[in-house]
Amino acid sequence: MKKYLKTASTALRGQTNGGIVYMFPQILMKVVYLVPLMFIWRVITTNGIDAGMTLTQLLTYTYVNALLGNQLIVDTFLTDWDFDTRGAALFTRPMSVFGQVISRTVGEWVPTLILFSLPMAALSPLFGIAILPRTVWVLPSLLLCISLGFALEFITFCIILRLRNVAWLTSMIRQAVVSFFSGTVIPFRILPFGLDRWMHFQPFGGLGGAVLSLHVGTASPMQILPAQLVWNVIFWAVAIIWFKQSKERLVSFGG
Repeated sequence: MKKYLKTASTALRGQTNGGIVYMFPQILMKVVYLVPLMFIWRVITTNGIDAGMTLTQLLTYTYVNALLGNQLIVDTFLTDWDFDTRGAALFTRPMSVFGQVISRTVGEWVPTLILFSLPMAALSPLFGIAILPRTVWVLPSLLLCISLGFALEFITFCIILRLRNVAWLTSMIRQAVVSFFSGTVIPFRILPFGLDRWMHFQPFGGLGGAVLSLHVGTASPMQILPAQLVWNVIFWAVAIIWFKQSKERLVSFGG
């Protein structure tokens, strides 16, 4: 584990080499995202509109999503790759490619967790937010969510390798699709026409929306965890097999 911890440590320092002040724009964007949504939920509930969730649930859902945004929808440097040798360079080190990507990404998470998530969690009572989860099953659900997110990143990377010249478009489409179908922006519970009853069972339903639904008590563990387990098995099987088949294409194109 030492080499992976060292990789994570290097990635952490890479986020703060320019000084903490350079992270303020990123933190500001999270606040800019958070405040309007919380205001919208207050307006909706105070006007008597039945959103299918209480005001406390809606506020907590949005607040926790902002705190754990990087973990609820995993985003690595792989899906930002476009015509350079970062992907091929993964094969020049005596480490697992999967381990390198995961450890580097986790290291990059740490500064934001310390500078934004922890302070905002401590301040949550001032905003009337119930930060504590309704069930302890949130933790295993979060771990399954992160695992599924990494599998999706490797699959997206394989798609980018196939499409080559439209790598940037693939990344943008992936972000749009995952943002909606993961339930992080719009909670599944408030969707019309009974869509919430099946959205948890589609592939992206095992990402952020699953964790947040458990956190605020709008879904049961028996509804969420089995689906997350199944999609983890499927996504990781596809990711491992497809990535193995893409190695030659990666080296010849990136190198």
